[in-house]
Amino acid sequence: MSFIKRMKIDIILISAVLVGLGVVVLLKPDTTGDVICYVLAGAAIAVGICFLIDYLKKEALADEQRYVLAIAITAVMVGVSLFLKHDNVVEFMPTALSFLILFSGAVKLQNSWDMKRLNHSTWPVHAIIALIGMIYGFLLMMKWVGDGEKIWTWIGVGLIYSGFTDLVSAFVLARIRKVITKRQNEVTMADVTADAAAAAAESEAPVDEE
Repeated sequence: MSFIKRMKIDIILISAVLVGLGVVVLLKPDTTGDVICYVLAGAAIAVGICFLIDYLKKEALADEQRYVLAIAITAVMVGVSLFLKHDNVVEFMPTALSFLILFSGAVKLQNSWDMKRLNHSTWPVHAIIALIGMIYGFLLMMKWVGDGEKIWTWIGVGLIYSGFTDLVSAFVLARIRKVITKRQNEVTMADVTADAAAAAAESEAPVDEE
């Protein structure tokens, strides 16, 4: 599977999680903190166990396996702590999700700058979308839009916005890079063909005998 295909799958999954999380927040703002905490705890433990099994199954100490055991242990411990310190975690959940929205906007801002470097005409639109997400996330972190159940509603809207725009921005950037890579390969092949033709012409040319 190519890098672009893997990246698209990852982006789709992350975007789907953000949108799904936003929908849950909008539908059940009063119980969202508890649900998210338990889901994150279960997911962290599951990821830790999967990483641990993967580490134990492989014998070779490849570079990509260097810190797998450490990640596995950390993920499991984080999941257990989320279960045990559930009430404390829920208090910071709005701030954490607000930071996620802000970070999503920052990622899209970088994508828009990459589009500018690739001379794509739509980069200002993506930059504006990114700035909206960053400002939105910052306002949520500062709790300037409200508190309590009201802020959960705003967070739900922000998560849905972030998930959808992440998907669009990343797909556009991936498509641009794919087109440019294809053009560069075509230019390289053309150069190789020209060099080969020149070399063949030189080899077929008659050699002057003294």
